[in-house]
Amino acid sequence: MTTLKAIGWDHPRCKEPMAACATAWQRATGVTISWEWRSLEAFGDQPLQELAPAYDLLVVDHPFCGTAVATGCLRPLDDLLAAETLAALAADAIGASHSSYTYAGHQWGLATDAACQVSAVRADILEAPAPATWDDVLQLARSQPGRVALPLAPAHAISSFLTLCANVGEPAAIGENLVDAATGFAVLELLAELHHLGPVGMTALEPPDVLGLLTSSDELVYVPLTYGYVTYARADTVERPCSFVDIPSAGHGPFGSVLGGAGLAVSATSKLPDEAAAFAAWASGADTQQTIVATHGGQPGSRSAWIDPALDAQAGGFYSRTLATIEAAWVRPREAWWPDFQLRGGQLLAAALADGLAAKATLDRLDRLYRDHSRRSA
Repeated sequence: MTTLKAIGWDHPRCKEPMAACATAWQRATGVTISWEWRSLEAFGDQPLQELAPAYDLLVVDHPFCGTAVATGCLRPLDDLLAAETLAALAADAIGASHSSYTYAGHQWGLATDAACQVSAVRADILEAPAPATWDDVLQLARSQPGRVALPLAPAHAISSFLTLCANVGEPAAIGENLVDAATGFAVLELLAELHHLGPVGMTALEPPDVLGLLTSSDELVYVPLTYGYVTYARADTVERPCSFVDIPSAGHGPFGSVLGGAGLAVSATSKLPDEAAAFAAWASGADTQQTIVATHGGQPGSRSAWIDPALDAQAGGFYSRTLATIEAAWVRPREAWWPDFQLRGGQLLAAALADGLAAKATLDRLDRLYRDHSRRSA
């Protein structure tokens, strides 16, 4: 019996569809996929080169592409899969979900899952349309203190900062500074006010934590930025489903949300790389994404699944209401130094918000950290 060892992240959005795919794959091919799970925090922060040697298949985040190039810990999928297969996956991808894993001339992952930062609202208790602009968000937060929340655990503090910069029209870039100083200052002022007006303890919470609060009681009414989780929009999985909608606009529409999601990758040390790549391509293909991934609580990387009316209805309109945001999402840098900067920058921002550090001092520290990473790794 052929067995592939795989690792995903510990949430039903990953576990349930990947387990269902493994069952179907074994039935069709005789190949067993033995899954293990790691935390969402580890998924975003754990060094890929430490993890990859123990597995055949890994669910990874696209900023680790540069790590794959620098350390050789992943196999390029274009060495394992036919060009026509990769072209079909690229053509069907939602937004930049597939191309985000294309780096340095190779394909390092396949988009089996797609996400970006969107907004979540309890439309049944808000009694008003979801905020359309960031001025509207502030007005709501000021009028209902403690009921507008942002998940601001480190990975999500930096994500919200980056989304807001790009939404203003000044996305982070590889240059002398992380962002334009005026933009960075204004964004940090906004985050600080929303944190101050929101519930206590948000700098320790991940998106599933805050979405769990939103859908288990009536204490929260709105989350302006969170990675979307279809789980919490489905009436069959939570007590009080929320609605996910496009992010507010700073004048350019629902533009610049940080792209998240997850891709299947093949370890460079796998003794069965062709078998691993075959499963990854099948699990990321349009048919599997529609008939297995989406129907087992997953969040497909396939555009065919996102625009399927029946799947959208089952998901409480999740896909149609966030389509514009994910198709205009921003891809994070994938240089090898970025994951460590993202980790440490998020820790810096979360601590600064918790401690009430002034925006100017916070931005100075973030820029120094950015310059240290980018120059040291040049």
